[in-house]
Amino acid sequence: MPFTPEPRVSRLISINTDLYNQLMDIKHETGLTVTAVVNKFIAYGVKNVEIEDNKNDD
Repeated sequence: MPFTPEPRVSRLISINTDLYNQLMDIKHETGLTVTAVVNKFIAYGVKNVEIEDNKNDD
């Protein structure tokens, strides 16, 4: 069974500068908080992820 930490309000993650800038653009265009935008992206990604074996991706 995978590790499931206790639920928390938020967690710190690191993203590259280009993605951060794109995130800020979306935040300003939509008026949503950064947390709301990130949560939407992650929720979508978790439901739609397709993992390929590619050692060169980050």
